[in-house]
Amino acid sequence: MKDLNLLRVFDAIWATRSVSKAAERLALTQPAVSSALARLRKAYADPLFTRVGAQMVPTPFCSDQAHYLLDALALVDRSLADVKGFEPARSRRNFMLRMQDIGEACFMPVLLAHCKTEAPNIGFRTTFPTLELTRQGLADGRIDLAVGYLPGLEAGIHRRELFTERYVCVMRNGHPLARKGLGMEELAAAEFLMVEYAGTGHSALERQLREAGVARKVRLRLPQHLGAPHVVVTTDLLWIVPAMLARLLVKNFPLAVKPCPLPLQPFPIALYWHDRFHRDPGNQWLRQAFAAVCKAGKNSKMP
Repeated sequence: MKDLNLLRVFDAIWATRSVSKAAERLALTQPAVSSALARLRKAYADPLFTRVGAQMVPTPFCSDQAHYLLDALALVDRSLADVKGFEPARSRRNFMLRMQDIGEACFMPVLLAHCKTEAPNIGFRTTFPTLELTRQGLADGRIDLAVGYLPGLEAGIHRRELFTERYVCVMRNGHPLARKGLGMEELAAAEFLMVEYAGTGHSALERQLREAGVARKVRLRLPQHLGAPHVVVTTDLLWIVPAMLARLLVKNFPLAVKPCPLPLQPFPIALYWHDRFHRDPGNQWLRQAFAAVCKAGKNSKMP
């Protein structure tokens, strides 16, 4: 693709699902955007977007290829930002964060609130690839920061610990154990919900459950956290989760939180970034922003 402006047209249509809204966003005429879309269609031999009602809906091919084009535009914007210097208040840079849905729920609301005044035009995208792809993404700049508990990230990766976390046990308010002590005997007799933690240090949790003879009582396994509280409030399943997620969930669900009797070690929540971008002004700002919101959250007991 010789004309990089076509990437901006693709990005605008992808975001707005409309040629006219994309034109407004780019301060171009609608015919100019339509012309650019026609060039993109010719280059890829695919319609890319088709009209369904009032929206321009991406084709399957477009959906498969979108992340390549959006990542390419993000790298171009980052290069321009390096030349111009990074000014948070004026920057329109989009940062890619590697985090699980637990991080999205606990970090993104406070991070966006922090950016509202300091960096109102900054954008974010999240992703959750494997550790190997995360390592590659950090190295080539497709991922700006990885956030969480990731002891498997090493060589060439910088690390900044944000805080130390611990596990707690969550159950519905009316659970028979909600008003009793929760010891190893009660834990051994209970049944569990488990969110699979592939790609994080939390995978050690299931190993410790196996060693305690509890893992065989896992009745439901889920790939993400979103559905778990809905199941827990309607069953007698126990769920062992990081305390920051539990603090968030009890604000919105009728849940009880108990200390976990298993001898589980506290674990660090940290930022990870590649040495290539250690001195990148935008990356430095983002790391400081995370540290600031985590410090504020700790002081206010936010999740």
